[in-house]
Amino acid sequence: MTTASTPTIVTRWRALHGIAVARAVGDFGTALVIWALIFRERSEGPIAVSALFIAAGLPYILFGPWAGWLADRFSTKQIVPVVSVLQAALTLVFLVDLPFWAVLAVVFLYNIAGAVDSPAWQSVVPEITAPDDLTRAYGISLGYSSAAHIASPVAAGILVASTGYVWPFIIDAVTFALLAFVPFLLRVNRAGHRPHDGSHESAVAGYRHLWGDELLKAVTAMLGAFILTIGVVNTGEVFLVMDELGANETQYGVLTSLWAVGNLVGSAILGWKSIHLDWQPRALVLSVWVLGMGILGIALAPQLWIIGVLNAITGIGSAVLHTVAGSILMTRTPEPIRGRVNAAFSGIVNFGNLIATAFAGIAIAALGVREVMVGGSVLALATLIVWGRRVYRTPLVDEPGAHRDD
Repeated sequence: MTTASTPTIVTRWRALHGIAVARAVGDFGTALVIWALIFRERSEGPIAVSALFIAAGLPYILFGPWAGWLADRFSTKQIVPVVSVLQAALTLVFLVDLPFWAVLAVVFLYNIAGAVDSPAWQSVVPEITAPDDLTRAYGISLGYSSAAHIASPVAAGILVASTGYVWPFIIDAVTFALLAFVPFLLRVNRAGHRPHDGSHESAVAGYRHLWGDELLKAVTAMLGAFILTIGVVNTGEVFLVMDELGANETQYGVLTSLWAVGNLVGSAILGWKSIHLDWQPRALVLSVWVLGMGILGIALAPQLWIIGVLNAITGIGSAVLHTVAGSILMTRTPEPIRGRVNAAFSGIVNFGNLIATAFAGIAIAALGVREVMVGGSVLALATLIVWGRRVYRTPLVDEPGAHRDD
């Protein structure tokens, strides 16, 4: 399946950088809130911290189809201001001393708004980007977002230690209030799609498209396996590094930061040099192979420096996988359902994260950290056996030509 031919698009690089910076600022503010809540509510115990992450992730799974429908139904200039103001208002609620159940409820509502905001922004990118430049566009976005996520826990710790819990929430509210103006300042907009008289738009069209397109089905399966695998690594690496190999807290922090550095480096490379449409499926297959082998190497590593090197390599592989998957997703998706497809994709990713978070600890306690991490890497590599050949050989589009504004 390929999408119908579209008019020639000239890539608007300034607008792309503006959107990426704006979304990274929003991500930074949101991460400040999450970390501030973790610091403030940690007295409730580890189950409470897990509950915060579950409350943040569930809306993307439960309301993804309807969030995507809203992103397709209304224009960017209608959705973003409303959702941004709503998130700003909900952030200020955290300033009130609430019982923990109420905190979870506000986190849940906050992320319902985020579930609408994300596909709205993702869907506008192909409107201002030539098809051959999509990997650069997503690489730029991932780079800014990675930098924001690296900085946010440090900033949250400094702000909480020096000023208390007020300023992280105020900063997040201000960033969302400013985001409301971004579509107008950058002059970007994706028009909403109104159904024809008597027709019906399905909220689950995104899921149907993902599983109806053979290439997207394979890409989704491969990315889903990686999400489960990286969830196992995120849970188990602290036990491997500190308990099995004897690292201290500083060494563990350095080793885990190398993954983020690799992810940032990979994003920067992809933001500088695009991957041609013909090579994107092959790049995705290669990235899954690198990730599977890298995680297998981490699970079996006898020394800390090996884990550090492999963390950096898998960070680069993760950047390639996410960037190329995003480009393939948008290239293969008809314009009227981009919001629902993005929301469906996000829902699957968040579901994988929740499953990994819920079961990794139990599996590690029962089977051992190295054994479970080896199993995770085998899961990622197994997707190559099942889906890799199909992805590698399937052309992305029949006639990919695009005008590029370099």
